[in-house]
Amino acid sequence: MAENSEADAIERMQAHLVTCQRLALLGRLSGIITHEVNNHLTGVSGYVQLLLGQERAKVVQRELDKIGTSASRCQQLISDLRRIGRFGDKEREFDNVNIIVKSSLDFLRHQFTKKSFLVAENYSSDIPPVEVDTPALEQVFLNIIQNSLEALEEKGNSLTITTRKENNCIVALFEDDGPGLSDNARAHLFSPFFTTKARLRCTGLGLTAAKMLVEAHKGKIEINNSPTGGASVKVSLPCDSNSA
Repeated sequence: MAENSEADAIERMQAHLVTCQRLALLGRLSGIITHEVNNHLTGVSGYVQLLLGQERAKVVQRELDKIGTSASRCQQLISDLRRIGRFGDKEREFDNVNIIVKSSLDFLRHQFTKKSFLVAENYSSDIPPVEVDTPALEQVFLNIIQNSLEALEEKGNSLTITTRKENNCIVALFEDDGPGLSDNARAHLFSPFFTTKARLRCTGLGLTAAKMLVEAHKGKIEINNSPTGGASVKVSLPCDSNSA
């Protein structure tokens, strides 16, 4: 029995090492990709401006403006991704959870509008500022909202976001009316690289990273099926009762 336990422990350690290596590789690759894409977008924007300054470009000015606008939006996307990815590079500061949630939602709001999904926002006005790593929490909320969006693409049409002060915690609650979670999904929610999605763009890292970042703030993330259907994600962050 002892030998089996030792063998199991070694196997778990090896699996953990592989996971860490894959995470490190993904981090390096994402940095390289965003850098390269941004360089090409800078070139596109530069050439658009160069062409717009020429007399012959007047006949296609509208099309060039659209190209320039699209390139600028992509550059903003890259900038946002870099900002979210730098959550460990700065000291914590006092910030309002309502503002952080809204900022994360704005990143995907057009996707909800495009698909005619409803988003109800209920932000408490008596939430005190908390000392947080703002880009880290933006990534947490962005992951949660992205998951809700993908769930609604399968079934449902609404997401409700609520913030409130609960005992000595700030709570951000995300409730969708999607298909909810299977027993298998609930058992492996925070396992690295576990995903219920077949699309290649899904790495299964979102909730794993979210849990790590919330716990780094001494907080807690809870995910359950709602009694009325769909899934609910509750993020609780401790706050200083004297900061209100």
